[in-house]
Amino acid sequence: MRSAADRTRHLIQRIVTMVAVVAGGALLLKMLAGSPDDATESTTAADERGYYLNDAKLTELGADGRPRVVVRARSIEQQLTDQSVRLAQLELDYTTQKQGEWHVTADRGRMPSDHGSLQLEGNVLVVGAAERSEGKAVIRTDELAYDTRTNVVQTAAAVTVDFGPHQLRGRGMRVGLNQGTLRLESNVNGQFKP
Repeated sequence: MRSAADRTRHLIQRIVTMVAVVAGGALLLKMLAGSPDDATESTTAADERGYYLNDAKLTELGADGRPRVVVRARSIEQQLTDQSVRLAQLELDYTTQKQGEWHVTADRGRMPSDHGSLQLEGNVLVVGAAERSEGKAVIRTDELAYDTRTNVVQTAAAVTVDFGPHQLRGRGMRVGLNQGTLRLESNVNGQFKP
């Protein structure tokens, strides 16, 4: 059985492959059909991109046949200059037997060409089941990095963590998904309600 990091890395590779196949098929179809705009189209090197999708939804199924990871984005595009992938207005639903269901949203995302991490920016919101608390766990920050190899989520930015009626605030956070640990790095203060 694969580790969570291997499954995540495999998912990312499958997503990129599926997107590339769809984009390649669309490009081939456009080339075969021709376009009245062919003579007037031009692109600059700064805007060169590989495949791109609008209003995309990508799903990876788990061993039980149910969706394990679902990624939705207003746009997904590959940058040819560094082979990275950029996502806009993204939502990610992640389901595991041990950690439950988690929903992540962000204004922007970037995946480097090695697919070893996912960088999220702008209004990052993570909502999921809060074990041993009343209600959901909610994490808010402006940027968040997910290392797919080590299953570590971290940020150096200001972060707010709500779990049930309680709230913690701080600067910098590190979450070990495999260990089930969360550590706020500095300027930590909180409110605990009975």
